[in-house]
Amino acid sequence: MRVTLGHARVLVVVALVAAVFVCTCPAMAGAPSRALKKGMRGDDVVRLQQGLANLGLYIGECDGLFGDCTLQAVEAFQRQHGLRVDGVVGASTWERLEAELAKGRTKTYIVSPGDSLWAIARKFGVGVQDIVRANDIRDPSSIRAGQELRIPGAGDVPSRGGRGPVEVLHWDKVKTLFRAYATVVDVRTGLSFRVRRRGGHFHADAEPAGTEDTAIMKRIYGGRWSWERRPIVLEVAGRRIAASMNGMPHGGESVRGNGFPGHFCIHFAGSRLHGSGEIDREHQACVREAAASE
Repeated sequence: MRVTLGHARVLVVVALVAAVFVCTCPAMAGAPSRALKKGMRGDDVVRLQQGLANLGLYIGECDGLFGDCTLQAVEAFQRQHGLRVDGVVGASTWERLEAELAKGRTKTYIVSPGDSLWAIARKFGVGVQDIVRANDIRDPSSIRAGQELRIPGAGDVPSRGGRGPVEVLHWDKVKTLFRAYATVVDVRTGLSFRVRRRGGHFHADAEPAGTEDTAIMKRIYGGRWSWERRPIVLEVAGRRIAASMNGMPHGGESVRGNGFPGHFCIHFAGSRLHGSGEIDREHQACVREAAASE
């Protein structure tokens, strides 16, 4: 078939209209690409747990594992809202969850001199990344005085970060809490990403949970991997723990396809190096800096 210039213009217009429709279709906003059910893992399960927790139905760690506690919370939500009680979070259950959460929307906040996203997030009891997403912030370290920020409320399914004090816990205690997934918050930039613990006896060996998490971690280190120690807060089991990390992939790995060839180290109060068994002074200094960020 011969396509004239006029036909080509019409095709371009139709394509653009279709693209706008797809991008703005409300049914697509924020919904997972799969139905969620018992036994599944992933960031979409974390979002589900966070949403149910904000509605008072889920009590526990938002660890990304759809287990019995998550199943019970889903069934309770479905029962409350006249949905089919099957424990499966499909389109109808997710849409109703978003509708219920949307009843408590956002606040606005004017940035004051000396403010950081970390401090603002703590002030309102939300996660740094929730504010970043709500305001489309590309560089969390560059907010300015007088800037107006949207602060997501409980209805925006925030992470459970930003709540409670930053604790200095000895590694002997932390290793009983940090068994699987957790969130790392970089104190100096406010950026955060999910991690999975691989193991580690004297300190935690961890890996970014996915490719997006790897990209955020690399951004924290200025686009390159480094042994530089950085103060972080580890959010796990409903607690916020002062810690330190390095940014160099090394050794073995267990998370495949995350773009991170190995694992990295997370230190806590009293943790030691695996090679020498000695306490690393730089890591401990960063742990103290993280604690002081309170």
